[in-house]
Amino acid sequence: MKKIAQRIAMTALCLVTSINTFGQLTTVKINKNTTYQKITGFGGFVCSPQFGYNHMTTSEIQTLWGANSQAGYNIMRLYIPEGSSNWSAALATAQLAKSMGLTIFASPWTMPAAWKTNNSVNAVYTDSNGVQQIGYLKTENYQDYALYLNSFVTYLQNNGVTLDYISIQNEPDEMAQYQGCIWTPTQIANFVRDYGHLINCKVIAPESVGLTDNYANAMLNQATMDNFEVYGGHQYGLMQSAYKQFQNYNKEIWQTEYLINWNPSNTTPRDFNWNLDAFNFATSINNTMLGNVNAWIHYSAKRYYGLMGDGTNGTTAGVMTKRGYILSHYAKYTTGKTRIAATWGDNTGVLQGSSYISLDGNQVVLMVINPSANSYDLKVDIPFYTTSGTKVLTDAQNNMTTTSLTMAQTFRPGVTINASSVMTFVFNKSGERPVSQMTGSDIRYNKVETMTPTNSAFGTGYNISNTTATFSNASPLFSSNTTASNGYLQLNDRYNKMVLHVNSFTTAGQSYSDNTTLYYINSQGVVKSYNYGKINFPTGGNFDITLDISRQVLTDGCKGILGLRNSNYSSVLTLNLGDVYFNIGNEVASKFSGTYSDGDSNLMDALENGYYTSVDFKNTTGTTSANNWQPASANSNSIYYVPNTVTSSSNNVISGTNCTNLVLSDQGKDFQVPYTFNAASASYSRTFNGFEVLMLPFTATIPSGVTAYTMTPGASAISCTAISNGTIPANTPVLINATGSITFQGTGSVSTPKAITVNQMNGVYNTIKVPVNSYVLKTVNGTTGFYKVTAGSEPLINPFRAYLTEENTYAASVLPLSFATLRTSDLLADKNEVDLYPNPAKNEIFINVKSSGTASLFDAKGTQLLKNLPLHTGKNHIDIGHLPSGIYMLEITQSNNKTVEKKFIKQ
Repeated sequence: MKKIAQRIAMTALCLVTSINTFGQLTTVKINKNTTYQKITGFGGFVCSPQFGYNHMTTSEIQTLWGANSQAGYNIMRLYIPEGSSNWSAALATAQLAKSMGLTIFASPWTMPAAWKTNNSVNAVYTDSNGVQQIGYLKTENYQDYALYLNSFVTYLQNNGVTLDYISIQNEPDEMAQYQGCIWTPTQIANFVRDYGHLINCKVIAPESVGLTDNYANAMLNQATMDNFEVYGGHQYGLMQSAYKQFQNYNKEIWQTEYLINWNPSNTTPRDFNWNLDAFNFATSINNTMLGNVNAWIHYSAKRYYGLMGDGTNGTTAGVMTKRGYILSHYAKYTTGKTRIAATWGDNTGVLQGSSYISLDGNQVVLMVINPSANSYDLKVDIPFYTTSGTKVLTDAQNNMTTTSLTMAQTFRPGVTINASSVMTFVFNKSGERPVSQMTGSDIRYNKVETMTPTNSAFGTGYNISNTTATFSNASPLFSSNTTASNGYLQLNDRYNKMVLHVNSFTTAGQSYSDNTTLYYINSQGVVKSYNYGKINFPTGGNFDITLDISRQVLTDGCKGILGLRNSNYSSVLTLNLGDVYFNIGNEVASKFSGTYSDGDSNLMDALENGYYTSVDFKNTTGTTSANNWQPASANSNSIYYVPNTVTSSSNNVISGTNCTNLVLSDQGKDFQVPYTFNAASASYSRTFNGFEVLMLPFTATIPSGVTAYTMTPGASAISCTAISNGTIPANTPVLINATGSITFQGTGSVSTPKAITVNQMNGVYNTIKVPVNSYVLKTVNGTTGFYKVTAGSEPLINPFRAYLTEENTYAASVLPLSFATLRTSDLLADKNEVDLYPNPAKNEIFINVKSSGTASLFDAKGTQLLKNLPLHTGKNHIDIGHLPSGIYMLEITQSNNKTVEKKFIKQ
């Protein structure tokens, strides 16, 4: 028993950035082919030196334990009273438990004091001289103690109770000034090795304070393992990794005691608070499941911090607590099942959980913990087809509220994860799911190894993708440099995120990186550092360390990095890394090989997640001209590469380097081209309402009714000059004036170069937050212009747009649009036929034509305002009246059958 108050921090990964949230798909992929431990069960301690055996009534025990009970627990821990004369105190409870069909194990706190080196039942005591006297079991009494434990087993057996397991010692490493005994790892391993065979019961050892390597390594020898069946430990200390090796020898691993006192430093009553307690508790259970533990036992079953209230600190005596219900989720739905792999695709890093499969393979269980105030739509990728299931919810208002699920047959059911909840989902098998013959995975085109050092002296230590790396104070990541004397790793784009994917990790101490500090080169070329603080690591691994390197955090810009450091000294982290990469938002691509399969899990992710910008099938066989992925994609701007042997006219399919139809729109999402291609036909559609900025990845023709301008920023305004050749160049931000749904058509090369900047305008194809001090186009109180972005008000800017770079010298809060004096005849190749001299300020236009005819006036929507005005050869005057500002067009038809359209702007 650990009497000191425990306050365990929830080990959810601290995500430091969250820029792009649209299009997010939260998934969990459950893989039955990767199996871990079979779950033996769950339960609690019904008595201890702290509580009498009669502190729980029969009905209270029956509420918590038994297959048909309210809680469904199946394991009970008993206390072995010191001295055989006291054993009868345990008998009635043991007999009740056995009659209920429970698994029972018993733990001793101490043996008779005379057998110990300090001659006391306490683990330690301080003598009259102030010297601490430690109580070890004397070597000459090892056999006596083994026979003593066996006598307890025999006593219960003679009274109708077969004990399932017996422990050697409760917390042999706890220097307790209450009943206990201290054993070194070697002592307890030797005792089990030499005397364990004298105990006629399955043995649990060592029940140490944590699942630590020192005890595990001491017992990892065959002679010791021959004499015990369960490696047991408590969850107060570290959960290290050596204990997992016992599963290779058919040993089970049990967590046999844990408790958390809440608000331990608060002088107010410790009344239960859902947000303070529930997720610490649920995460503690789930972490042990992810740590391959077969059974999980709480300390006191009935206590204000227990599974059932005792009437103190806001609890009701005999009534299950929230902790009791949370543990019941696991007890009722995972006992007897086998944990299998669950890979979470959650960019927020918030959701936690684990998955399990029944022995017959006909049922899958998913546990989900959501400590956030946000709900999630979760796609659950399961290993079979399903049409039915069960949802179980516990939150602040509900206790294991159960709802039936029905759905059309699918292998990817969608479920809603309630905010601030612990949930269980059970899916029943309705049919076999064919195994995909296609292999694929996410691919990152901006991995750290694609970046270039400014100096060869920087070295190659930054190439850490898919390696095992040590991360501690003495071992930084990327490089150990804190100055730029050896150069730096330059970033070739305006990245907002640096992401390190961690497949798994081990540690010699705490599971976090403290004072995580990035050394970087700012936009002025100066070495700077930024402390991201403490980043907690989830026990199960498979998570992202995501650092925000945007101007929102690194306000002076980041054009290169030196290294990532922390203040971990003794807690050395060993990281098994996946991809280490940079992103603008949350963009990701996917690449496949093998035989094409529509039902592939990774393909479903790529189609259902709006963050995917491309899918590469070039190394697959089996794709055909009939494949049409765009209608099923959450990102309609995503592109699909197929082998050059496949001819396809489907939208956004690129065969080799050629695309028949590229169809993009503002209703789609991010756009990114990893490999440049040629489009026979390319289009982009958007609904306009006046002035907007546009950037296209291909050369396009300016549609009828649309005016496009180049932009030149200045200290007081943005000078706008109408494009005279009717063409918008690729990857060039332009100003558009249009109304309604407009489609831009083009052809030729399609690309998305990195870090597009034209006339100080930074183009984007990914949704981002624009930096402070940049300017964005908007209309405020009737004035359209580029407005300066201030801290705390950074807006999102969508793809196919641009903003005035933050690296400007302008002080004005707004830079209005300024249009050059128009002479629209300069816009037309046939200006010798018709010359147009608008004087919009006086509501008049002068037209010079070579032959007589008529003129009609239209607005930007094509509505005819003036019709068939007569024109004579030479100079004509037309009064256009008091029209509002905007784009207009004159259609001039001459007697020589020449028809000319002339556009002009009335300001």
